[in-house]
Amino acid sequence: MRTRIAKNLEWLFKPQAPARAPKAMFAVAGKEPFSLPSGFSGHDYAVYLLHIAAEIEHLLMVQYLYAAYSLGGAQVPDAQRPNVQRWQETVLGIAKEEMAHFISVQNILRLIGGPLNLDRNDYPWDAPFYPFEFALEPLSRASLARYIMTESPEKWPADVSAKEKQEIIDLATTGQAVPVKRVGDLYRLMIEVIGDESLLPDALFQADTLPYQASWDEWGRAYRQGARGATLTPASKTPDLLIMTAYSRASAVAALEAVAEQGEAADIDPAIDQTSHFRRFLQIYREFPKTTAGWSPTVNVARNPRTMGGEIPIPDTNFIADRQSRYWGDLFNLRYRMLLLYLSHAFRLSGAGPHHPDTEARGMIVHRTFGEMYNLRVIAKIIMKLPLDLPQNDLRAGPPFEMPYAVALPAAERDCWRLHMDLLEASLTLNGTIVPQADAQERDYLKSLAGLDREAIAAIGAMMRSGDGFTMRTVRSAI
Repeated sequence: MRTRIAKNLEWLFKPQAPARAPKAMFAVAGKEPFSLPSGFSGHDYAVYLLHIAAEIEHLLMVQYLYAAYSLGGAQVPDAQRPNVQRWQETVLGIAKEEMAHFISVQNILRLIGGPLNLDRNDYPWDAPFYPFEFALEPLSRASLARYIMTESPEKWPADVSAKEKQEIIDLATTGQAVPVKRVGDLYRLMIEVIGDESLLPDALFQADTLPYQASWDEWGRAYRQGARGATLTPASKTPDLLIMTAYSRASAVAALEAVAEQGEAADIDPAIDQTSHFRRFLQIYREFPKTTAGWSPTVNVARNPRTMGGEIPIPDTNFIADRQSRYWGDLFNLRYRMLLLYLSHAFRLSGAGPHHPDTEARGMIVHRTFGEMYNLRVIAKIIMKLPLDLPQNDLRAGPPFEMPYAVALPAAERDCWRLHMDLLEASLTLNGTIVPQADAQERDYLKSLAGLDREAIAAIGAMMRSGDGFTMRTVRSAI
């Protein structure tokens, strides 16, 4: 499906090594000579690498979210529930940080004049440049091992013994058709390419794009070094969202270095108790029960659930055959699409200051994006309790995270708002289909969601009829 992208990475793959140690995915700066691939300029190749990084951050984010949503349930013993809750908060925090990485990559694309990339692979679930075979699955020691390897530093810390490291490698690679790869290698290559003036002249870095980039002030929501303090368990830490703007070569390189460090550094800064994704996943792995423990920290949820394709067998996927569960899956996919389009739209609107005509619209779109993050979490929790097929079967459905047919926005601003309204109208129709079979708590949520959607539709419609410059002055309350 994505061979048009993957084919340009073939030269970067290292040959199969006889040892069981993980193989690097990309040529690492200072270790192997870099040469620009045929058919690329330096600028175009930088955009290409950033597109790959965006897809990887996107797919890691949704896999971590699915793994976090799978934790908990009535089967968890009372004595273990604080630990399971802490693991869930930790993985959710990492997923939020991956979204910040995803946004930071878009900022650099905006800086150097490349198109944004909010896409990722869908069925089949793998592409050769992904860190491992993409799978929406409940958290397990095997999936934790893959996450650890993907986020691992080049040199593992001294407290990881050779035996433990090999155990993690063996678990991570079992059943994988392709080697598990380190994301850090890609970031090092991007840093090398973007930092090279002979490949990207200074004139290509457009500082005037800064007002269009996503800033921490807008998107951070106080998520920095535990400042938010909204966790449920004292031992867990709030995420530190690295939403990095860039206005020059040096600031772009610094942003990529910060993102790479948050993922793979063995210890970032013990003084502020801020640890890397590698270290946090490693801690959960060490605490996570083995199959012989006699209890499971996760609900019995399907691997790779899907609403599309019907009963036709698709390898390593599970069709959501229960009609009501599938409607909820459709609603989840629709709101997921809405989130991606709101995020994309924000990059087209300037946040230059209070007197810029785009400022209100941009702030409202950002607010709407956060609203969809909330909706996805609520709907995911509902789907995790619904049956995959027959109600009497124990296997639960899960949030499918299926990519829409397109995540591109129309060329005209008017048509962007028309698209937002189309999706809101589609959600209202689907909402009405779900309500009759929903329980009381689900109906309350659906009623609230429908009310907000109707307000947004009315406001956007009024704005479009008036032709009010599309600055959204008339939709202050709805969006």
